[in-house]
Amino acid sequence: MHPFSFATTAQLICETGSSRRLAGLCKERGARSVLVVTDSGITRFGLLDEVLPGFEHEGLHVAVYDQVLADPPENIVLAAVEQAKSVKADLVIGFGGGSSMDVAKLVALLAHPDCTQSLADIYGVGNARGQRLPL
Repeated sequence: MHPFSFATTAQLICETGSSRRLAGLCKERGARSVLVVTDSGITRFGLLDEVLPGFEHEGLHVAVYDQVLADPPENIVLAAVEQAKSVKADLVIGFGGGSSMDVAKLVALLAHPDCTQSLADIYGVGNARGQRLPL
């Protein structure tokens, strides 16, 4: 096995209704424009309905990319990156299952203004380098 390092988030919030606090948490982190990365089932079943109004209330722009599929192909990732760039997202939220979370992580890296890597460059362990947008 190759040696590796694993660092996780500095904060986890687990409480009933915590998703309604999402916009406020983004604002606390200095966000102005946020991209939510999710799948069509999340939007179809209204799971963002109580979340999205909070962004307007906090004075933040929010966009939703809801085309993530299980085991997403490259075109899904690249489309989400393009949407993040077009809305000038300065924070990315992965909302939903593992594929949405994985795509959000890639978007946070590839949509960063200083990113010089392509999706092809970061395949493999330890190849993703540089800054990422807050996630």
